[in-house]
Amino acid sequence: MGGPSPVRTLRGDGSIDAVTTDVQSNMPELGAARAHRELGDLLVRDGVISAAQLTQALREQEGTRERLGEILLRLDFLTDETLADALARQLGHRRYDPDRDAAEPPGLELIPVELARRHALLPLRLEARTLTVAMADPLDVEARDRLQRMAGGAQRELEILVGPAAAIEKAREAAYARVEDRRNVSQLISSVVDEMGRVPGEGEPDEDETQRRAEDAGVVRLVDQVIAQALQERATDIHIEPLERGLVIRYRVDGLLYDALTPPQAVYLGTISRVKILANMDIAERRAAQDGRFTYRRNGDEVDVRVSAIPTIHGQKLVLRLLDKTHFNFSLRDLGFSEEDYRSFLKAIHHPHGMVLLSGPTGSGKTTTLYAALLELRTEAINITTVEDPVEYQIPRLNQVQVNERKQVTFARALRSFLRQDPDVIMVGEVRDNDTAEMAVRAALTGHLVFSTIHANDAPSTATRLVSMGVEPFMAASALTIVAAQRLVRRTCGHCAREYRPADELLLALGLPADADPPTPYRRGTGCAVCRGRGFLGRIAIVERMAMTPGLRQLVADNRPAGEIRRLAIQQGMSTLRDSGLEKARQGVTTVEEVLRVCMSDE
Repeated sequence: MGGPSPVRTLRGDGSIDAVTTDVQSNMPELGAARAHRELGDLLVRDGVISAAQLTQALREQEGTRERLGEILLRLDFLTDETLADALARQLGHRRYDPDRDAAEPPGLELIPVELARRHALLPLRLEARTLTVAMADPLDVEARDRLQRMAGGAQRELEILVGPAAAIEKAREAAYARVEDRRNVSQLISSVVDEMGRVPGEGEPDEDETQRRAEDAGVVRLVDQVIAQALQERATDIHIEPLERGLVIRYRVDGLLYDALTPPQAVYLGTISRVKILANMDIAERRAAQDGRFTYRRNGDEVDVRVSAIPTIHGQKLVLRLLDKTHFNFSLRDLGFSEEDYRSFLKAIHHPHGMVLLSGPTGSGKTTTLYAALLELRTEAINITTVEDPVEYQIPRLNQVQVNERKQVTFARALRSFLRQDPDVIMVGEVRDNDTAEMAVRAALTGHLVFSTIHANDAPSTATRLVSMGVEPFMAASALTIVAAQRLVRRTCGHCAREYRPADELLLALGLPADADPPTPYRRGTGCAVCRGRGFLGRIAIVERMAMTPGLRQLVADNRPAGEIRRLAIQQGMSTLRDSGLEKARQGVTTVEEVLRVCMSDE
């Protein structure tokens, strides 16, 4: 018989040793007992537990044969985190970090979830010569033996990371759920294809056939899994698009679309009809645009799903917008404001009256910024009322009104009603017309603090946009406190970020010297399991903030062009969208290419 299988240990300096001692290899029971005694001595030496507590735990161990760590946890002598730290120090293993050490599909597919649960472990990476596993108990000989066999025996080494059982359990359940969802979607698509006898191209189905396909159990589960997978991917939109031959389902993640599924044409009719039934839309109407909505519930969370259907030459295309109304935990600092922008914006929103106006295209985070500002102001002493279309987040202590054109609840009508409700702060979701613009300006001039959004290209154009909508220039100049333009750029994934040098032509396109080295190196993501190989994870705001000064007010009152207002604002210290983006790139938060993609047209 051969010797013990090697176990790789990742040292603090990044080096890796293969060791086969009693403690760090597949050891007999005597070696495990010795290791547990050494663990106890280490905990006593570090002051984590007392000698008396160790003695008590060892006495209990004689009768129960539990592991020492389990007994110490059960007796509340230490915590999960403390035990993991001690084991990592004693055995020389690296600590498991859930944010950095993501579980990848190959390892999850190799190790059954039942085994992972039984031994409190999580397979992370399966490579040509290594299986990397996070374990709550690296002294579990049985688990390591089974892992070694499943990894191919001597063909692969085990690299063990040590982590708290609770953290490993949370990451394990989420990781295996993702793998299971993907497997379920594939199986559901196959079952639906088997069950559906004909496809839409073989004649126009009647209403009964459409209803039957929509209520098919496989289609119902498929639609549920598509939405669930989109939420796991952090998608904001789902696009269901018919092709000449087939179907494509795309998710919008961090502002960009990517293909998630390409099911066969046989599932098209059932999928489209199921979504339309959920959204209370007419499934028989295929030649006119429709809108609807429904609430998706999963694991206690509620997501508002807005559905839009339009006819195309190959059939109906659906877009589902996902709005998690119950979870809003952003602050202004979280959104990416620079310290100067943050102080200026904070000063403006604490002004007793006036108008705070944000601009940007759809999906640029304007409403999120206004919500964060309202949270800064929310106290029992202030009456805050909002009118929105739609209400994206439900926030306690805010009186939120949903626009309803059928019931004649418009922005302008709601705003008129608000003024009779003793408001301190008013948020108007969007200034769309002259009536809303005039009412919002009058409210700001009569002692109320008004937040709103408007469509404009930059901060100076935001100020002049009110005038172009029919508001008197002198009223707009007096009402405005601060105007800002906002965009969202994708964050560089912190798990796979590496230093790089952008191409010279990109630097020149952004007005930067190509031969100058930045104070800190530029960084970009190379792609990893955490970011799904995209190199980006999440988004952050870049802001062009223009606080109204006497000079800027005079230009607005004189109805001067936006370009003239812009020049004066820059002279007075306004940072442009491009400047804000490049500062984020210099900090390694995003990339030069991303700034160029978002901001080139704004300069």
